[in-house]
Amino acid sequence: MSSVVLIDAGGTIASLPDARGVLVAREGAAGLRDILAPELRVGVVERHAYSGLSEDMRFADAIGIVREIADAVAGGAQGVVVTHGTDTMEDVCFLADLFHGGDAPVLFTGAQRAASVPGCDGPANLHDAVAVARHPSARGIGAAIVFGGRILPARSARKLDSSGPEAFGPHGSTIGRADDHGVRFTATPRRAPAFALVDPEPAVEIAALGMGSRPALIEALMASGVRGLVVEGFGRGNVPGQLLPAIAKARAGGVLVGIATSCLGGGTAPSYASGAALADVGAIGAEDLSARKLRLLFAVALAGGADAATAEARVRGWLAA
Repeated sequence: MSSVVLIDAGGTIASLPDARGVLVAREGAAGLRDILAPELRVGVVERHAYSGLSEDMRFADAIGIVREIADAVAGGAQGVVVTHGTDTMEDVCFLADLFHGGDAPVLFTGAQRAASVPGCDGPANLHDAVAVARHPSARGIGAAIVFGGRILPARSARKLDSSGPEAFGPHGSTIGRADDHGVRFTATPRRAPAFALVDPEPAVEIAALGMGSRPALIEALMASGVRGLVVEGFGRGNVPGQLLPAIAKARAGGVLVGIATSCLGGGTAPSYASGAALADVGAIGAEDLSARKLRLLFAVALAGGADAATAEARVRGWLAA
């Protein structure tokens, strides 16, 4: 049977309870291959990349996982399965997708309920992810999340439930299902050309807005030395008018600026006055990307000290692909 590389990247699926019953990170590898059914273990090679919980993950940790994926694909793996914490799974899955241009599927999965509690979901999710990795129709889908029986492409997958077993959605983005009757694909995800593997620029931040947000929020991030700024606004990418001068000043100062929406669907467009004003000063609309994913795209585009103009061309080119 063709090989599948299983990368242990920590998270709930690998966690342990402490003396109080609070989940904490496991030291070292979790030995997750052993929870697979014997027939599924054949040809599965396990590697360890990260031991912590995913809320503590930094760019360096995430890129370490991406490099493990690249090594596995270069070594001829039929597919790669990454077990990961759900809090930032969508981020690292998307980052992996930005760098992965090959046909081997890269599948992220994990658990909402740890192995130490009743109803743990990790074994079923891992079983499904390995089955998807071996399915011939998974070739060419890029990176995706396999969770709660659903297969969701990296570009659109988002954590929607903080505790339930169907953690990821939106369901309308599902490209296939995996269950006890096998794997079934119903759609092919949109893919853009991959970037060369680089260390992302860490000085990119998100300003999440609420009603009446003040310019001080943008000014504080500017004072911290950000090179990229993603504003998570309302509706189609709208912001309070009092923020427009601060955002325009950031863009004029050489900061790459983007505008995303807090909405799950519909994307961004300069349909209203504030959104049009942002477009006029060069802010990049996230389109269907979440603020977190636009931030990652910015971080990759700004890598290697690229200036805002170069990075903007990279981002707009990727979004248009």
